Amino acid sequence: MRLMAALFLVAFSNLTPEQATLLTDSGGWEYTKLSDSTGVPTEHVCFDGSSHPNDCSGSLTLADDGTFVQQVVISGTRVDRRGTWKRDGDQVAFFDEFGTQDGPYAAEIDTVNKTMVLSMPQIRMELTLESEYKKRKSK
Repeated sequence: MRLMAALFLVAFSNLTPEQATLLTDSGGWEYTKLSDSTGVPTEHVCFDGSSHPNDCSGSLTLADDGTFVQQVVISGTRVDRRGTWKRDGDQVAFFDEFGTQDGPYAAEIDTVNKTMVLSMPQIRMELTLESEYKKRKSK
C-alpha cells in the first residue's frame, strides 16, 4: 500500500508536457500577486492582483537553456536579475548571478487560464503568462 501511495505522489508531482512548455514560454510570465505567510500584511501593494503599470510591474522568463531573467520595476526603478534555474518534477529552483539559490518552489501551472503559482511555505507568487496578461489587460 505504501508503494502505491509513493508511486501516486511521484506520478502527480511532475509537470505535464503542456505545463512544461508553458513554463518556458518565450514571452515569459507577469507577476500578478505576491503574498507571504509570516503574519505581516500578506499582499505586496504592487502585486496585489490588480495592474499598476505606472507604479510597478514584474516579469519572469525561464528559457529552455536553463537561464532566467527577472525584471521588476517599483516606483520607476528597474531591477534585473539573471541566473540559471533547475526543475525537478514540479519543483523549480533559481540560482542568481552570484550562485545564491532561491527555492525550490512548488510550481502549479493552470494550462486553461495560463497562470502559474510558485510557492514555498513562506511565500506565494502568482503569475500570468505574459501574452494572456496583455490580452486580459486590453479588455
